[in-house]
Amino acid sequence: MNKTLNVIYEEVAEVTGLSIDERTETLIGVCNGYHLTIGLKDNVYVMYASARKNGSLPDKEFTKEARKAIEGVRSVTIQGNNIAVWIAGASKNKVIANMIAAINGATEYFRANGYEDVCECCGKPMDSINVYNISGGISFLCEDCYAKINQSLKEAQFDEENTEENVLGGIFGALCGSIVGAIVIVIVAQLGYVAVLSCIVMGVTTIYGYEKLGKKLSGKGVAISALVMIAMVFVAEVVQWNIVFSREIGIDFFDGLSIFGTFLGDGEIKTDFIISLMESYAFTALGAIPTIYSSLKKKRVAYDVYQMQ
Repeated sequence: MNKTLNVIYEEVAEVTGLSIDERTETLIGVCNGYHLTIGLKDNVYVMYASARKNGSLPDKEFTKEARKAIEGVRSVTIQGNNIAVWIAGASKNKVIANMIAAINGATEYFRANGYEDVCECCGKPMDSINVYNISGGISFLCEDCYAKINQSLKEAQFDEENTEENVLGGIFGALCGSIVGAIVIVIVAQLGYVAVLSCIVMGVTTIYGYEKLGKKLSGKGVAISALVMIAMVFVAEVVQWNIVFSREIGIDFFDGLSIFGTFLGDGEIKTDFIISLMESYAFTALGAIPTIYSSLKKKRVAYDVYQMQ
């Protein structure tokens, strides 16, 4: 947790009685009888609450009026089964003031309009509601719903651990994904645009293809996908350069391909080709590395289940 975030949370926690959860970098707790969490999303602080009236979530009219009535907020929305209150403010002091105002104002507004603190899963008001981390996300659950979700995740984890990686399927998926990426690279290049995004597409689609048909992404899968990407980026580069070369000298594509090696015999052209190829590899890595990281991170927390408060 960075210093600024920690300072903001500490000051808000001192006033409101909420607690700082270092692991998820959020504020959690109960204020005015409502379970709340506050976290940073897209550089905006968002407060979440699970509150319903007669078992129903608020409608658009409620959220519109709530935004006007609650001090220190920029918007109020419904996300899944929770109410999300987006807190205004750019400077540290303004964020702190608005966060405190939003916590008190929102909970008072909920109560004044007949909204109860409920389990976000079953929608019922319960004395046993707690804040849980479910697969990396925060949920407000009663004990019964938590037990059901916990059991379901244990069964899913057992199934996943006993599912063998389908390497052949993964290779086929990676090839299919890389072909899509290669086509995008060639088309974008022919349109005269820089191929940054198209190479990123190559990285994403190849990894996705392996994981989708291989059932899981292991270190072996990452290595295979990397080899497929290296080969297909090279193929895409040869194809797009050969299209230009064939057009320049007035021959068809396949005739050009048969003498492409001679074309690269020119030292200056060969240097330009290698530079272009290296750039494509670098841009492909920009797509592949975050995709791999996201997949492994998701896998790491997929079955994490614990009570936060």
